[in-house]
Amino acid sequence: MDIGSQILKIVQLESGGGRFRLKAIGNGPSTYKGLISDADADLTSLAAAVKKLHSDLRIDCKNVVAAVPEDQAITRLISLPSLSAEELESALKWEAEQYVPFPLAEATLSYQTIHQQTRGANQKMEVLLVAALNRTIDKLVRVIKAAGLNPISLETEMLAMSRSLVVSDQEITLLVDLGAKFTDLAIVEKGQLVFTRSMPTAGEAVTRAIASDLGLEMMQAEEYKRAYGLTGNKLEGKVAKTIEPILEAIIKEIVQAIHFYQSSRRDKLVKRVVLSGGTSFLPEVVGWMADRIGVETQVGDPFTRVDTGNLAGKIPKETLPLYSVAAGLAMKEV
Repeated sequence: MDIGSQILKIVQLESGGGRFRLKAIGNGPSTYKGLISDADADLTSLAAAVKKLHSDLRIDCKNVVAAVPEDQAITRLISLPSLSAEELESALKWEAEQYVPFPLAEATLSYQTIHQQTRGANQKMEVLLVAALNRTIDKLVRVIKAAGLNPISLETEMLAMSRSLVVSDQEITLLVDLGAKFTDLAIVEKGQLVFTRSMPTAGEAVTRAIASDLGLEMMQAEEYKRAYGLTGNKLEGKVAKTIEPILEAIIKEIVQAIHFYQSSRRDKLVKRVVLSGGTSFLPEVVGWMADRIGVETQVGDPFTRVDTGNLAGKIPKETLPLYSVAAGLAMKEV
C-alpha cells in the first residue's frame, strides 16, 4: 500500500514459479492532508479511504506492507572499517548522529550491510542506514489498523521502487520519482540502493505555475498540464514555457546527484535513468529530460516481472508508474 499525498495505491501479488502474479490493483483519492496531518479527523478520514479501496478491490488479504514517505525518512550509504555485529550496532548510533537531520530519540533506525571486504589490508564495509520519524511510523500503523488491516512491514518509498523497477544485474540506474509534492532520487547499483535525495519541487508546483501564468483554476491547469506537457506546437508553447523552468530545477538536482555519485565512485557510471510518478506521464517529458541529462531515460514499468493475467486491461499503460512503490512493497513479502 502506497499512501500518496493525492492518490492511494494498492497492489496485491502472489508468487509462484519464479514470477509474481497480480491478484488485485487499484487506486483512489487520498485525503487532502494525508499523512502530513496529525489531526484525528484527518487520520480517520484517511483510514476510511484505505478501507473503502481495500473493500472495492475485493482483496482477500489483510496483511499490509506500507511505505514511509521519502521526506519523512533519511537513507545514507556509510563506509566503515570491517566490524563485528556488536561493534557495528554501536558505531551506527554514533554515525547516525552525523547523517540524520532529526533527533535520534524521535526516530527508528534500521540498517543493511551492502558490501564487506574482509581480505587485504584495507578491510571495510558499506552499510545502508535508514532512519524514519517515529511520529510518521505511528500514524501509518494507526491508519492501517483503523482500516481493519494488519501492518506487517514498513519501508521507504525508494527502497520499494528499486525492487520493482530495477533488476539486480542491470546497469547502474538513477530512479526519479516525480510525485505530487516531492521529487525523490535514488541510485541503484547491483540491486542495492546506494544514494537517495528528496526535493520539494514536483507536480503540484508545475500545476500552480500553469494556473498562475495562464490565469486558470487549479483543476483546469492540471488538465492543461496532462494534455499539453512539453509539447511546443500547441497553445503557442505557453504550457511548455511555464513548465520548463520548474523541470530545469529538477534536472539540476539530477545532474548534481549523478556527479556526486560518480565523483565518490570513480569507476562507476550511471547508465540509465528511470522515471516514475504522475509527472512522468506528461507529453514529451522523457525526451526532454534525456536531452538535458545526457543519459538514456525511460518511464519505468513495475510489472515486467509480474503476470498481470486478466487484470492487464485494467492498467492503462500511462498509469503504470503510479504503482511502482506499491508493487515493490508487495514484492517484499510474497
